[in-house]
Parts: sequence; C-alpha cells; structure tokens
Amino acid sequence: MTIVLLAAMVGCGVNSGAHGDLAGPIEIGNGRHLYLECHGKGGPTVILESGYHNSSDPWSYSDATAPAVGPAVLPALAGDHRVCAYDRPGTLRYPDPPSISDRSSPVPMPRTAHDVVDDLHALLAAARVPGPYILVGHSLGGLFARLYAQTYPDQVRAVVFVDAFAVEIPSLMGSDWPVYRQALDEPLPQFTGSPSFEVIDIDKSVAQVAAAPSFPPVPTVVLSRTEAFGIPATVPPEQGAKLEQAWQQGTSDLIALRPQTPHVFATGSDHFVQIHQPDVVVAAVGLAMQRSAPKR
Repeated sequence: MTIVLLAAMVGCGVNSGAHGDLAGPIEIGNGRHLYLECHGKGGPTVILESGYHNSSDPWSYSDATAPAVGPAVLPALAGDHRVCAYDRPGTLRYPDPPSISDRSSPVPMPRTAHDVVDDLHALLAAARVPGPYILVGHSLGGLFARLYAQTYPDQVRAVVFVDAFAVEIPSLMGSDWPVYRQALDEPLPQFTGSPSFEVIDIDKSVAQVAAAPSFPPVPTVVLSRTEAFGIPATVPPEQGAKLEQAWQQGTSDLIALRPQTPHVFATGSDHFVQIHQPDVVVAAVGLAMQRSAPKR
C-alpha cells in the first residue's frame, strides 16, 4: 500500500531470450495490453500479485540494509521455477521521482477485484503462461489472489498470502473504516486529480469475494509482518491501533480458510515483507509448493 512504502524501488526488465524470459506488453483484447515479466522455467508457475497502487517492481527489489539474505523474490524464485509479475493499470513505479506506470494500458477508475481477476485471467491466457499456478498476493493483492482462486479453482495449485488484506477488515474496523479507506485511496500529492491513478472500490470488491464460490481446497500459507504500519497523519492514532487489531484478526480469518494452514512470521519486517525479507517470502512459496506437490 502506498501509504507505507518509503523505500525507493526500481524495476528489473529483461527482453525475450533463449530461456523464455520475457518483459513487455501482452495484448489482452479490446485494444488493451498489460506489462508482463516472466523468468525461469519449470513448474509450478508462480504468479506474483502486488499490493494497492504498486506495480510489479517490489518483487524485483530488495533492501540491502535489511536482515534478509539472497536476491529479490522474483529472481530468487526464477532459479527453479517459472515466475511472473505484471503491472495493473495505474500502479506506481518507484524510481526517483515515482511515476504512474505507462507499461499497461490505462483504464477508467475506480475498478474492482473482479476487474483485476478478469485482466489477470486474460493476460495469462494470452501469454500462454502454463498453470496451475501458485498465487502470491501481497496486501490488497491477497484479495485479488483469493478471488482468482475462488473464480478459477482448477487453475490454482496453492495460495500464499503476504501480509494480505482480509475481507473481514472493513467490518472489523466498523465506523473507523471509511477514514482508513479514504487514506488508502488517496494518491501521492503529485498524482492528485490523475484519472489513470489506480483506485479500487474495496467495499464492492469485498462483496464480490463474499458472493463468489467458496475458497477451494488448495494448500495455503499465510505470511505476516511483526512491525506496525506506518500510519499517515490523516489517520488518528487510535484508529491506527484499531487497524492493527483488525489486521491481526483478519489474518486469523485467512488462516482459517484452510485446515492446517502454516502461519509464518517475518520478524522485524514492516508491511513490505517482499522488500525487507525476500528470503522469507521465497521460503513461504517453497512451503506452499511442497504442500501442494502430488502425493506419491
């Protein structure tokens, strides 16, 4: 989520090569394209879904000052598996200064989780990315991954929630939710008034998840931070405390989606676990793969 992203991030682009790596626009129909980056080979294919307002960049960036070891999530996973990330329309890239990604076609805002799922499904089909997939969703991306799994269960092998947004959070926050939702939707000052900046109708998206078929019987891993959110000045401290409580309860609800779901903690990490402790994310994905492997 933009309000807690303080690190500068840069993308990692690679042109199509002999090993099947690609980075570029994929036509998905209706004159639209989405930027897709895929590396590595071997199954199962890992699909990385970024959080609110974030392009695919966080998966290719790691914080050298953090306690993590090893490379960023995307290149680390690409050592043994096919792994892909993409830019949703209107998401931000973080060179200096930040900019709205121009790598995917702009679309009218606001959008919903259903729109995101439709786009991802069309993208994976157009790019002929082989499934079934290990879906890895960070923050609000966890909501999108969840709805994808509920909509296309036969295409999903496992799901990893990385400090993910649970559908219960709005109701858990009660009367404090509208203030926090407004803070989430608020663009950085330089993008105020931009019609292309990503805005998700979270309330409608939560309703879409509730109306969708139940979560499928696939292995699930939940990964959590241990450090508090960076709360914007527009959110009173008591509401920040209520957010932390709601997020923890929502995480418990994510764990309860499937029996015996492992709960992994990234000790000392803030919300962007994939940047500060990418090795922990890679380990969580490996655990999901292991638990989803066909029984012999």
